[in-house]
Amino acid sequence: MSSFIAPEGKSYFAFSRFLGEKPGTIANNIYSKIPDTKGEPFDIFYVYDQGFGGLVLPLDCKNYFWASEESLPDKELLESIAENTFLMMDVKILRSAGAMISQRISWERTAAELMNELHNNEKFNYLLNARHIFIVFDVDAGVLITTQGEKTKAVLMLTHGHGEGAVRDLRQGQMIGTFSIMASILAQTIAATIVRIDGLESYDDIFVKTTQVMSGQEKKVGIAEKAVQLRLILEIGEQAVLSGFALDDSQSDMILALHFSERKWPAFAIPIENGRVPDNWIITNSVVNKDLYDVAFEYVQKGSEVIAGLPQMSMGALTTIDRWEIESYQNIRNLILGYANGDAIRPLSIAVFGSPGSGKSFGVTEIAKNILPGKIEKLEFNVSQFISPADLSAAFQKVRDVILEGKLPLVFFDEFDSDKDGIALGWIKSFLMPMQDGRFRDGMGEHPLGKCILVFAGGTAATFEEFANPADATEFKNIKGPDFLSRLRGTISILGPNPKGSQDKNYILRRALLLCSLIGRKMQGIQVSPVIIRAMLLVPSYHHGARSMEAILDMSRPEMGRLEPAALPFNTQLSLHLDADAFIRLVSEKI
Repeated sequence: MSSFIAPEGKSYFAFSRFLGEKPGTIANNIYSKIPDTKGEPFDIFYVYDQGFGGLVLPLDCKNYFWASEESLPDKELLESIAENTFLMMDVKILRSAGAMISQRISWERTAAELMNELHNNEKFNYLLNARHIFIVFDVDAGVLITTQGEKTKAVLMLTHGHGEGAVRDLRQGQMIGTFSIMASILAQTIAATIVRIDGLESYDDIFVKTTQVMSGQEKKVGIAEKAVQLRLILEIGEQAVLSGFALDDSQSDMILALHFSERKWPAFAIPIENGRVPDNWIITNSVVNKDLYDVAFEYVQKGSEVIAGLPQMSMGALTTIDRWEIESYQNIRNLILGYANGDAIRPLSIAVFGSPGSGKSFGVTEIAKNILPGKIEKLEFNVSQFISPADLSAAFQKVRDVILEGKLPLVFFDEFDSDKDGIALGWIKSFLMPMQDGRFRDGMGEHPLGKCILVFAGGTAATFEEFANPADATEFKNIKGPDFLSRLRGTISILGPNPKGSQDKNYILRRALLLCSLIGRKMQGIQVSPVIIRAMLLVPSYHHGARSMEAILDMSRPEMGRLEPAALPFNTQLSLHLDADAFIRLVSEKI
C-alpha cells in the first residue's frame, strides 16, 4: 500500500511513503516453468531475478540476459552459464551485500571502488565470469565490464555528470520501478535486433549488428561503442523519472529504433592495473576526442552545455570539474548536512587552504547556503588584524548573537595561521577550547558558544599537507598544531587557476570556469575577443590567482560592446598580475 503525491502545477506522480510489498505465494515456482521449444535451443533466455530462489535455466541456450535488482545472482547457477551471459545489476545489491563503494563523492572514486571490489573481494569476484556486466547507479551512471579470458575492460558512462541521485533530487517523493523499466527496454532492444537481423550467435554479434543497423557501416565495435548504446537505456530511465514515468509513443519508438545518443561525452575508459584502478585516475585528463584546451575555450564561449556529461559538481554559483575539489566539497557538504540535522552542540570545525586569490571562502559558503537555504548566516573575521584575545572574544560574542536569532552561523576565520606576539601560528592555541568544548573565555569568564560551523582559512600554506607537515615539527608541536589538527572534521585544499604541478592538466578547466564566471559578472553584454580568452587560459601563471584574473578584466576598457586586445591594460599594469610579455605574445598569435 502506498500514498501518492502530485505537487501543485506538476504532471507527475510519486510515492510519498512506501509501505512495502509481499511476494506472491507461487513466486518460487514461476521460474521453473520453461516453455517447450520442441527440442530447438533458445536464442536467448531472459531472467529477472528478484531473489526468490528456485531458478531453473535451460543449459543449451546461446545467450542469457540476467537482470538482478534485489539480490546477488546465485554463484553456482551463474557460473554454469557465465560465458554466455549479459548480467545487468543495480549497484545497491553490491552495497547491501557489504561492498565498500562510495556514493556521491566522485565518479572516479565510485568506479574505482566498484572495480576493486569485483576484482579483489572473494564475495563478488565470481561475477566477473559473466561475458558482459552492466552495473547501473540508478539513472545517473553505468559501468560496462567485459571479460575475455583473464583480460577485463571497463568503461564508465554518465547521463549528466552530477552526483549519484541528482536526477531524483529534482523530484519530490519516491519513484520505484526504474530498474525494471530499463531492464525491460534493454530486453526489448535485444529482441528487436534479433527479429531484424539473422545469424546472431552471441551478445558481441548483437552489438556489432546493432551498430551496422544504426550507422549503415561495417566496423568493429569496441567496448566504448557498446557503452554508447547502453547509455541510451540510462537516458530513458532518466527521462522516465523526470517525466513521472510518462514516456509517450514517440519516446517508445525512439527506444526500439536504437538511435545514437547525442550526449557529448559517450564513455570513459576505466584504467585497470593488476586488478586495481590507480588512485590518481582523473577522467578529465583523458577526455574523448578533444583536447582540454578546446573544452576550456568552448566553455568560456558557450557555458555549461560544453561540460554536460563530464564529472562535475554544481551548487549555487559554485561549479567545479576537478576530481579532488569535487571530493573535498562533497565531503564538506556531507559534514555540514549531517551536523545541521544532528544533535551535536560542539562546533563543526573545517579548515580551508589555498593560494591567495583561490577563493577559499566562496565554495564553502555556496555549499552551506544551498543545502541549508535561509538557515545560514555568514560571519567573517580576519585574524591577522586581531590585536589581543579580546578581539577573538568579541568575535565569538557575535557568533552567539546569530545563534540566539535562530540562525546557524558559518564563521570564517581568515588567516587563522597568522603570527601572534611574534610567534608563528600563535593564534592556534586560542581556538582549541571553542573547537573542543564549545566554550570561549573573555574578561567575565567562560561562556557556551553553541551550534555553529567554524571555518579556518589559511594564509601561509597552500595545502593541508603543507600546513600539517611543517619543516620544524618540534615548534609545530609546541604551538599545539597537532591538537588543532585533531579537532578538525574536514579539510579542503582549493587549487585555484594555477597548475599545482607538472601533472596537473585540469588547471586550464579551472581557469575556464572562473573566467566564464568573471566575464558573466563583469562583462555583461560585452563580447570578449577569442585571442584574449586564449591568452588568459594559456598564460603560464597568475601572480595572485583568481584576483589577478579579476583585476585584468577590471583594468580593461571595452568599447562598442567588445573587449579587443587594444582595450587591455598597459604592460606595466599587466606585470602586476602575470608575465606580461608571455601574455601579449599569446594575444598576438592568430587563432
